[in-house]
Amino acid sequence: MNNKLIGGIAVWLLGIAASFAILYLGMNLTIGWSLLDGFVSVTVYTAFTLSFKFQAQFVEFQRQKLPRFLLTHLLAALLVSALWVSIIKIFLFWMIDQTSYQRFFNESIAVRIIIGMTVYFLITAFNYLFLYYDNYKEKVESEVSLKNLLTETELKNLKFQINPHFIFNALNSIASLTHISSEKAASMTIKLADFMRSTLTNTKPFSILEDELKNCRMYVDIEKIRFGDKFTFEEKIDESLLKEEIPSMILQPLFENAIKYGVYEAMEKVQIQFIAERIPGYIKIAVENNFDSGGEKHKGEGIGLTNINKRMQMLYNQNDLIKIEKEENIFRVMLFFPLKEFVVNET
Repeated sequence: MNNKLIGGIAVWLLGIAASFAILYLGMNLTIGWSLLDGFVSVTVYTAFTLSFKFQAQFVEFQRQKLPRFLLTHLLAALLVSALWVSIIKIFLFWMIDQTSYQRFFNESIAVRIIIGMTVYFLITAFNYLFLYYDNYKEKVESEVSLKNLLTETELKNLKFQINPHFIFNALNSIASLTHISSEKAASMTIKLADFMRSTLTNTKPFSILEDELKNCRMYVDIEKIRFGDKFTFEEKIDESLLKEEIPSMILQPLFENAIKYGVYEAMEKVQIQFIAERIPGYIKIAVENNFDSGGEKHKGEGIGLTNINKRMQMLYNQNDLIKIEKEENIFRVMLFFPLKEFVVNET
């Protein structure tokens, strides 16, 4: 038995008990007649209430038409109550062939109609409340689903903007290498194909740090072919974090940024450093590089870092998870990924 059925039976029994109490204690009717009258009256009215929900759906509440709304339900209450009294009168007069009871029933018709109308309004009011709640719940669920769909779509768009951005850079590198070293150009093309195969087949929103770092190393290897010994790469990683999940392809733009703005115009060797450590409640990841403070500054749209910031805000509902520092000739980008046990889901 479901909860609604159990609740309906409980209300039906309470109605019979209340009717019996009114008839026996308030109107001094005999126990037998009170029980029979209460049982028939409440059971028949219960059958009527099954249609009240549909009435609430059919007669929509509108503030602009409040008088018409109230008049409609007033007439419905009067009709239902009159019909109810007529039906129970037929049943009770057939079961209780006693002049004294029949006289009592006829004298109480006005009271019964008033009670019937009162119950009608109470039940109808509850039906409107439940109907409003159901509609509100459905609307909220629909809005949440739509919001999630839009968020998911935007996240995918932000994620897949990275690949074309990287491809253009890589193809430019290959084109440059064809004039310098065909062997290096061929090697870079093969590594690029492996890299794109790895990133394009990853459609999951999250990946473990170990896999993300593996892809970033492939990217560094590709750029190493072009720039040779112009930069070095160093890692400082807390090994316990390698199986922790972070958003897919969120690290690659950090390396692109370091190479584009640190290596391109550098006169001296550039050191790129990747750091992953655990701090209270977060995985802290930093990519830093030195740069030539007196060199020519590259101008760009900052697509990579902008996308990272947007994705972090949407995924974790926080706007303070990316930090950029510039100290003398060191440029550093830090990301803070909330650990699972500290993430609070908000709806």
